[in-house]
Order: sequence, then structure tokens, then C-alpha cells
Amino acid sequence: MNERDMDRRGFLKVVGVATVAGMASASPALAGARPSVAEPLTRVQKRLKTVRYAMSGKMSSSDIADPAFNTSQHDGRLISAAYEQLSRYDEALRARPQLAEGWEPNAKADMWTFRLRRGVRFHDGSRFTAKDVVYSFRRLLDPATASPGAGTLAFLDPDGIRAVGDYTVRIRLAQPNADLPLSLITRQSYIVPDGATKDDLRREANGTGAFRVKEFDPGQGPTIFEKNKRYWGSATKSDVLRLVSISEPAARVAALKRGQVDIIEDPPGTELRSLKAGPGTRTVTQVKGNMEVIAMQMDVEPFNDVRVRQALKLAMDRKKMLQLVAQGNGTLVNDIPIASILEYSVPGAPRGRDVSRAKALLRQAGYEDGLKVKLSVSDVQARFIEIATVYKSMAADADIDVELEIGPGDTYWDNVWLKTPMFVSAWIARPTDAMLALLLLSKADWNETHWRRAKWDTRLATARRTLNYKKRQAIYRSLQKEVIEQGGYLVPYMVNTIDATRANVRGWKPSGTPFANFTQIDFTS
Repeated sequence: MNERDMDRRGFLKVVGVATVAGMASASPALAGARPSVAEPLTRVQKRLKTVRYAMSGKMSSSDIADPAFNTSQHDGRLISAAYEQLSRYDEALRARPQLAEGWEPNAKADMWTFRLRRGVRFHDGSRFTAKDVVYSFRRLLDPATASPGAGTLAFLDPDGIRAVGDYTVRIRLAQPNADLPLSLITRQSYIVPDGATKDDLRREANGTGAFRVKEFDPGQGPTIFEKNKRYWGSATKSDVLRLVSISEPAARVAALKRGQVDIIEDPPGTELRSLKAGPGTRTVTQVKGNMEVIAMQMDVEPFNDVRVRQALKLAMDRKKMLQLVAQGNGTLVNDIPIASILEYSVPGAPRGRDVSRAKALLRQAGYEDGLKVKLSVSDVQARFIEIATVYKSMAADADIDVELEIGPGDTYWDNVWLKTPMFVSAWIARPTDAMLALLLLSKADWNETHWRRAKWDTRLATARRTLNYKKRQAIYRSLQKEVIEQGGYLVPYMVNTIDATRANVRGWKPSGTPFANFTQIDFTS
């Protein structure tokens, strides 16, 4: 049985209820690792300290250990554990040093110098140098690589990325970028060894991160990591990290309560109270996280009419959607996947529901007898089915008949996402510029709504090179307002990231971003 296909009963059967008794509480032993009765006590005491982490998304046969093709939830977790970038996010989504010790721009911010850490090694033992940084970025930008992250880094010129000695990299930009260390943080911008190919990295991760991949079989799970003993930073507090997929919310909760996993993502809102108060469990919260979205492709009928798009938006009751789908655990968002906590986000209340106006717009667009649309969805992530079902009910009040096309989760990202005219998707909070470039530039690989406006693209480049903060903020907000009014996104809310752990787990912070930090997880006695 595949981990990604487990139901509650199947999961409990495979993991095994009759494992070491201490696994349910203080002992963080590897699942299924039962010492024989003949083992001396000292061997038992030295058992590996293992973190068992249950993801909410399904594993897929297309999962990969190559950062250039990091797209799925599993990819993000694996690659966050095994690889690193020049800079990283802090909790406020500001740039902080990682493989770079620091950086300085010139006076125009069109030339940046990055000073790299010394003494860092890849998992295969090779030394990390400036050549690896230059290669990694040039590889991402090379059309032959076909990385989905190339569009996000389109502001870089491959020839402008140069090594100056072993531990300095200079990046010359065609246009100034006041936030370059922040702009370089993407799902794909991890550093790989000079010369590494997709075939090299497909299943064999080779990064500088705190964990080494020990077992990875795409779509079959679990993925198992061991501590990287050569790690340049503070040593991880656990010896082994084990990623499993339990997509059914009730099964995740049951596994946690039984002590079969240590951390679960995204517990259902109906279980939060019991998990918080339970004798063996607790919850941890981060006020940034997933934005579930409904995407309409603007060049496909009927979504090529802005009146139809606006009617579909006006049919949604965002406050009610947040309550019904996420039990109120989040903040409202206004039809663009930009977190309201970000400094460049558009202030003010999101649009309200107006059924009468929605009906009038449909009549103006020629739909006198109402509108029928097909919405593609699956259970590939938590709340996808729920948001589609609740929206179908809301839209009916505006004479919009939403037919739900529910498909299998394990093929959703390959066969449905980006390929059908209307579908459910989700995005984790990123800085404003990164999200706009990722989803809304005309040539962006992940342009879900087919938003293609050359003048808008030019204004985004203008925002990036504007050194005056207030002027830069005004441009970013103007760009977002245009998308909110005319674009193809329905975005009701941003859900707080709430995970649940065993009561003896310490050091885990839900990231609310594609970048997870597993290094500080520990157990109390």
C-alpha cells in the first residue's frame, strides 16, 4: 500500500499499533524499530531520536529531490531539509543570511556582492564555493533546464552572475533591485553542486542542509533523513527525520493521538480544541499560511469576460467561507494571493458579497438565464473539497451553477492544475514581489489565471528598481488593485498555519511558507 493512498485503517495497520510502548510518549524511537529482548539496556538507551512528521498533502510519483523542479508539498519539505539558499526568510518574511554571510549593493542597487560562508560541504563531501552558486542560478535560468522557477528569476541575467574568487559572488542586474536578497528566495533557488544534473538529483539529494536523504522512493513513502554530521551550522537536535503522507484529516489526528507520529500538519478545525487540551497533544500556531484559491483562466470562455469574473467574485461571502471551511482560523484576503500581513499588501476590507450585482453583471454579459461553470478539484490538499463545495452553494444564490469535477489526488498537479479552465489551488505566503512574479507575469510558468498584460509586467519591473520605499509600496499596491478588480482569482482568506504535536515535542514552528525548519525539533523526557 502506498503511503499517499492510506486511509485511517490502512495507515494504522502499516505503522503498527504494537510498536515500542514508549513511542506514544517520551521515547522518540523510529517507528517500527523494536529492540529485541536480548539487547543490552545501553543499546536501547542509544536508540536514535526520530521525528515522525505527517504531511497533509499526498505524495506523488512525480515528487523529486531536485530543487529546480520543486513544486509539490512533499518536494518542499524534502528540499527544505536537505538544501539551503544564499538567504532565508525570518518570521516576518525578511531576508536573513544562510549560505551567504552577508551582502552589499552598490549605490544604484544594480550590482550586489554576496560574501559566502567558508567551511561548508555538500552531503557528498565536496566543498561549497562560489562556482556552485553561479552554476545553480545559471542552471535555473537556462531554458534547457525548463525549471518552473525560471520566470520568478527572470530579472537575472545569467552572464551577470560571476564568481570573484572562491567565496564571493557578484550579481550585476539590468535593472536595480532594492530587495535582491529577498527576491532570490524562491522554491527553486537552492544551491546544488557545480555540474549537477536532473538525473543526478532526481532521487539523490545533494545539498548543504542539516539533514541528508537516506530513503526516497517517489510516491511510495516514507521519506527518511539522517542528521548531516558535516553540517556547518548548529547541530540538529534529532538524529532522524521521517516524512509520511496522511491526507485524510481524521487519520492524521488519530495517528498523533495514538503516538504513531510526532507532528501533524493542518489538523481539522473541529479537532483543535481536543488537541490543544488533550493530555498527550498540543497545538502550535503561525499567523501566516495557506491561501486556498479558485483560479479562472482569463482567455477561456466564459472567464474571458471581466463581468463574468467579477460576478463570480461577488457571489462569494468571504467571512462565511472562512468560518465554514477554516473554522475562523485565519484572516480575510481580497482576491489576490498576497498575504495581508505583508508590508506591500493592499490595506482595507476585502470586497463584500453582492448577489444582486453579480446577477446584473451576468445579464450584461449575456447570461440572462444564469451561468454554468465546471470547477475541477480533488482532495490533494486539506480544505480543497470543502472550499469548492461551499462556493458551489454560495454561487447558486447568484444563478451560477457550479459543477464540481472531483478527480484523484495523486494526479491532480500533473493533469488538472494549470490545464483546466477553473480549478482549486493553494499558495503559501511569500513576499509580494515574489508572488506577483510567480503567478502574474505574462511569461510566468505558474500563471494560473493567464493574466498577460505587458504594461503590468513593466510596472512590476519599475517597482523592483524603485529605491524610495513609499514610491515602491505605491506601485506594488497599484499592481495588486488591478488584479483584484480585473483578474481571474477568487481568494477568500489566508488560513493560520496550525500544526499539532505530541506534548513532549519542542522546537517546532509552523513556517507558513514553502520553507520548513526541522533543525530545532527536540523531545522532553
